[in-house]
Amino acid sequence: MTAHMNIAASTKILVLSDDAAAASFMLDTFGSLSRYDVRHLSLKALGEKGRFDPTQFDLIVLDVDNGTLLQQPELFTFRTSYRDIPLVVVSEDLPDDMLRLLFRLNGNDWLKKPLERRALIDMISTHAPGTGASDSRVHAVVSAVGGAGASVIASSLAHVLAQPTKNSTPRIDLFDTDFCSGALGYYLNLVNDYDLKPVIANPSRVDLEFIDLVRKRHSGGFSLLSFKQPSVLLAPKGRELVLRMLDVAAFESDHTIVDVPYYDTPWKYEVLSSVNSICIVTEMTVPALSQAKDLFANLVRLRGSSEQIFIVINKYRAKLFGLGLGLRRQQTEKIFKEIPTHVIADDWDTLSEAVNRGVLPFQVNSRARFCSAVGKLGALVR
Repeated sequence: MTAHMNIAASTKILVLSDDAAAASFMLDTFGSLSRYDVRHLSLKALGEKGRFDPTQFDLIVLDVDNGTLLQQPELFTFRTSYRDIPLVVVSEDLPDDMLRLLFRLNGNDWLKKPLERRALIDMISTHAPGTGASDSRVHAVVSAVGGAGASVIASSLAHVLAQPTKNSTPRIDLFDTDFCSGALGYYLNLVNDYDLKPVIANPSRVDLEFIDLVRKRHSGGFSLLSFKQPSVLLAPKGRELVLRMLDVAAFESDHTIVDVPYYDTPWKYEVLSSVNSICIVTEMTVPALSQAKDLFANLVRLRGSSEQIFIVINKYRAKLFGLGLGLRRQQTEKIFKEIPTHVIADDWDTLSEAVNRGVLPFQVNSRARFCSAVGKLGALVR
């Protein structure tokens, strides 16, 4: 059964707004999700008796913009007449006197402009009747340097989070945003030959039905979105396409793991600023550790906090009696100081066999040290 077939009925949303850009953004966002049926009207419709029937809608989004509308009595008359219909309000940053008027509307929620797609979807899914709150969590696994092994960790993390519990079987999506190589499709033997070029030019085509069409199902219990389509990086609407795919995929998933490459993309930092958790994957060399530390500092500035940002040192090789020229564990503490790090020991035999066979490391050796270490990461981000 496909995702969209699980939807019993559409939720009807009315957007009341005179801000063309904001209205277009909301129509585009809700239109990408097949469970929503959205209509837009200008604010003058509030004073036109018989122009529309509010009772035909399950939720109303009211855009009061700079707050001027809050001084018009017909707005409060309208709200009094249809108090049973959930109302969410969007606006610019308002002064205190306007905020007091805003509270008089007795709305269910408020969101400040400029609007962000993920925040808008979360708000609507919380208050739209029959949909319930969205418990979806998004986790990024990002490489500090090339070849650090982030993609293999991301796929194993997807498998860990996909394990059934007593009460449910989680819905997990793994999204590969390295469109230059589409590496995860090759690692997992699920190469996707779907041509994204027609969709790049028109990202509004991305909805639940589209995601359901192009995702690949892995035996490990998760779905994979991975494409070798380098043109996405250079396309004017490439960023919009990727963010839209991520939003739609995450909307119906309990957990979405995003594999983020080490190089910059038009969407990289927008994704990293909004996810629930981040694992920065690096190697046990001075240049790689330094790159990881720099990335950590940049993300702390971007997100305003170090919460849920983890440093993962992959392919760690312990030296017998401290012999050898490689770095020792204690030396990493000098580099990262109070930043907590998580070490994954090198397990060449397990990982090389997994990659060569196109399977998960768990399928090669479920007791491997690598699998145990990723399992601990899963417990941290779950």
